[in-house]
Amino acid sequence: MDDCRQQSRHMSSENVLDDILEVVKKNCGALDRDPSKLVVQRRQKKLQNGDFCIPKGCFQMNVEEFTHLRETLLEESRPWTCPVREVKSDPYNSMLISLHRPSAYKTVISSLLKSEISQNSIVDRESRESNELNGDKSAPVNELHKFREQACDKTVLVNAPDCFDCQSLEQLRGLVLTQHILQLLKNDRVRSKLAAQPMTENSKKWFELLNFDCEFLEDREENCDVEHILDLVKQSEYRLTQRKRTRRQENKLIESETTVRHDPGVNISECVVLNAEEFLASKISEVGDFDKNLDKIYIADENGHTDTLIQISQLQKYKEKMGHYDCVLHIIPDRKSFQQQKIHLGWQMLTKDAPRQIHQEYGSVTERKSKDSQKMDAQTFYNLRFDQMKEASVMKYGECVKGAGWNKTIENLTMASVKFELLLNVPRNTVKLDLSEGNEFGGGVDNRAGAFVMYNCARLATLFKHFNKAVDDGVYPPLPSIDSIDFGLLREEDEWSLFFNYIFPYPDLLRSTVADVLPSNDGIYSKLGTHKISNFLIGLSRSLSCYYSHVHVLVENRPNLLPTMFARLYLLKALHRVIKDGLYLMGICPPTQL
Repeated sequence: MDDCRQQSRHMSSENVLDDILEVVKKNCGALDRDPSKLVVQRRQKKLQNGDFCIPKGCFQMNVEEFTHLRETLLEESRPWTCPVREVKSDPYNSMLISLHRPSAYKTVISSLLKSEISQNSIVDRESRESNELNGDKSAPVNELHKFREQACDKTVLVNAPDCFDCQSLEQLRGLVLTQHILQLLKNDRVRSKLAAQPMTENSKKWFELLNFDCEFLEDREENCDVEHILDLVKQSEYRLTQRKRTRRQENKLIESETTVRHDPGVNISECVVLNAEEFLASKISEVGDFDKNLDKIYIADENGHTDTLIQISQLQKYKEKMGHYDCVLHIIPDRKSFQQQKIHLGWQMLTKDAPRQIHQEYGSVTERKSKDSQKMDAQTFYNLRFDQMKEASVMKYGECVKGAGWNKTIENLTMASVKFELLLNVPRNTVKLDLSEGNEFGGGVDNRAGAFVMYNCARLATLFKHFNKAVDDGVYPPLPSIDSIDFGLLREEDEWSLFFNYIFPYPDLLRSTVADVLPSNDGIYSKLGTHKISNFLIGLSRSLSCYYSHVHVLVENRPNLLPTMFARLYLLKALHRVIKDGLYLMGICPPTQL
């Protein structure tokens, strides 16, 4: 059992870094050194000099100390699945630590190819067929979903009320962000349900285009029980009665409390108001995250039910329908932050069993300055990108670009481009789109990123199709078991860089995207890393493209060449899995051919 537990360690760069730090700190005691300022860093460039380092700026050591720590680290890392091969120093680093590359390649790639990470990227028929061509007998999708549901130990209700209509670019960003968050939560074994809003024909079209596959709480045809919430308000100790308002107060109410769902058909003789200021005064630990200007929450007035009341009623209905869940995650535009805080507090004030609520805000979408740019809605933006993708395909492949098959391919490329553009930024930052047309298109990297990643994914799929066909034709023997592969033959620095920067840290990247979904304190703001996977895939694709341009993978069938080819195929197979899984988490169908 201990051996199994030991084998489960060191499968990612963060684990190795932590263990190196632990060994060095532990042995600092024997040297009578204070390890409190000791830092071990993961390097990204010039890996031939070392994979991890201890900078001299934070921890210096003399020759005797270096020798003792080097010998200890080499000895204690021997049973690791990724042991240390070499420890040296240079003018800037007290220690430069290099891993034993063949062991790292074999253990990490083998673990990745056997893990669920590689399996859950198979989301449709085309992807399953592609995987079968690559020799991957993954579990059926329905069986995999069943397993993942059983493994879930947390449940989150995702509430994204402002993006369902999907008319504006901001709403499109909200919908893309919501889809990505749902996929990230599922990947982290968190069961999530999306609180559905009334669906229009436009909504259904966008959900289909986005390849939106999630579990909805219910259809939203029935009315909310606002009378029950009004009764709770009347019984609340925080209720205020306000019969008259000034014109200035009236205007402020209209701006902050009402929306198109404000119900003017209800005749109420007085304002129904909650005292948020008094409630917050009793919740000292949570005050820091709420706006200091929160004082009164208008629930109803002579003009009818406010949007605050309607949304509190809707949230309460969600709770009754769903039963137990750990929290509600509100995905909202930052311009509605103040209003969402009122809804949050109103629900919390009125129902003692209201669940924890977390807010994930996202910024607006603007256009880069261009003489051809104009105000666009979501559909016009999509049409622009579709036409540009089609024009680029015609330039590359000629007049054969026509028919339903090509249309589906271009549609998939277009949606990938749109998603990358909208997910590259930190959620709360503004997204600036290049909306220029014609020859000006492509001036920035953002609008080409999705197509570039898709091309590199398709390039790898095509490589494995060619290899498998060659195996069927008797040109090559089948790909041997990974246990028989000599990864010491991977001597190119680009190969180690691809492994160390994109395969080794991938599990750490996935964990980091959802690490702050629930703030450890009593805060209300989530910090989901929804920008990380898209940027990671772009960096991976650039490095892969550079490597692929100068290395010929499929070589002649010679005994002296095949072992290196097989080692490279396993490296590229792992990279292909990472790319496909990243695309899956963005709701993008991985392409199967160029």
